[in-house]
Amino acid sequence: MRGDLNDQFQRAQSATSDDNTSEKVIIGVSIFVAVCFIAMIVGITIFVVKTLDKFIETEPSTNISREFVTQINDLNNQIFNGGSTSGDTGSVTAASDGFEYGTIEGTTYYSRFSGITFAAPNDWILTSYASNNPSRSPKDMSASGNGMNCSVTIQYENMKTNNYRSAEAALDSTQKMIDSYGYTVLEKNASAKWGGNKFTGIIFKDTFSNYKEVLVAEVNGYILKISLSASSDTNLSICRSYFN
Repeated sequence: MRGDLNDQFQRAQSATSDDNTSEKVIIGVSIFVAVCFIAMIVGITIFVVKTLDKFIETEPSTNISREFVTQINDLNNQIFNGGSTSGDTGSVTAASDGFEYGTIEGTTYYSRFSGITFAAPNDWILTSYASNNPSRSPKDMSASGNGMNCSVTIQYENMKTNNYRSAEAALDSTQKMIDSYGYTVLEKNASAKWGGNKFTGIIFKDTFSNYKEVLVAEVNGYILKISLSASSDTNLSICRSYFN
């Protein structure tokens, strides 16, 4: 009788030990699975982030593409903004000697440096770019008239630092850029006399049929470049009439 009781007690202890061992195994496996799952989630997250970074990257991926973008921007600036580029924003002592920015009062611009006056209607907006550190191609003034869809830019390019021997050389450079774009040239011998300066220029149409004119003159060691843009030939002529 006692032997039977001892056997039953031993079997009960053995069963309890097996149950504890099983619980430990289950807990250990559960922890391992949880760790693996977390590691998998972290890995997937890192992969997704890196993949998205590649798709949203805004910088050109090669040096060639960067150079191409820079050349296009410089070309647009040369034709329509008088040659100002991102590389010309720094101070150039030799180029700034003697240069003086013009002044704006209301809708009238005057340059003592070149003698140019631009008197626009009251609804025009004129912007000055006066600075203590003019670059080798200081932009002086821009103006726009929404009612006429016209705009004007006045800029000076130092002849020495831009390797211009004459106004004709500067105009020839602009002509080559216009030709490279395939724009329609309307007049190669445009001319004007403003502020005592004799200007020569080019009139052309861009791909959007906007009328453009670039006029240049040599002023005190600089090439004074005036760029005009209008929606029609008539508006371009009116815009020109604001200069004297």
